[in-house]
Amino acid sequence: MTRNTRSADLPFLAGGGTANAIVATSTTDGWVISPPSGLAFDERLVIILGSDGTGGDVVFKAGDRYPAQRADLGDLTIVLAASDGRVVHLETSRFLQNDGTIVAIPTTTGLVLAAVMQAKAP
Repeated sequence: MTRNTRSADLPFLAGGGTANAIVATSTTDGWVISPPSGLAFDERLVIILGSDGTGGDVVFKAGDRYPAQRADLGDLTIVLAASDGRVVHLETSRFLQNDGTIVAIPTTTGLVLAAVMQAKAP
């Protein structure tokens, strides 16, 4: 995101490719969320979740120590009803993996996810 500028289109449903939510294709692999090129995740990360007509859960996996200082709090499950949309501001110190990514596992392939990093103050 860019400060004081309208964002790109960020749909809560259906999508694929740049500036669109990514559809879950597997309930075992889930999503591996990587930071923008040249950056690391911090507390500016926002996740947009959407559901089709069936609903489902998304489980954000606890980090694997260092750098996830709060990984001991465990996984976080976000429940989505049918045709639901949610915005989640993640505490990255709880979910960050050693490789700098965050892992989210859907319970159904009817879910979509978009990750947005808020702009940093100049």
